[in-house]
Amino acid sequence: MAHADQLEPDTTEGVWTVVTRTSTYLLDFDEMTLLRAPGVGSSDDESWAISQLRRDSEDIPLLGVKSCRVGESAQFWVRATDDPDVRTWRITTPVVSIERIS
Repeated sequence: MAHADQLEPDTTEGVWTVVTRTSTYLLDFDEMTLLRAPGVGSSDDESWAISQLRRDSEDIPLLGVKSCRVGESAQFWVRATDDPDVRTWRITTPVVSIERIS
């Protein structure tokens, strides 16, 4: 497993975990999916609320990464609805860690 300070927008392979202040994201670039696990790996800091988002804990199509750097909010381009023409940004709370797991 390899820790990283950032995930490059042109990343095309591997499975990565991105832990934020409130959730853990699993990004699978081989399958091009993103899974958000709200509350998993989050901090005990009560100033951060855990939001419920559409299709939490489900694999959703990952279309791209705009930014993902420790200490900053990550931005993921995803398709979170059944309509293939609807795309949305997932903007996270600040990233705590990034790790390649495969």
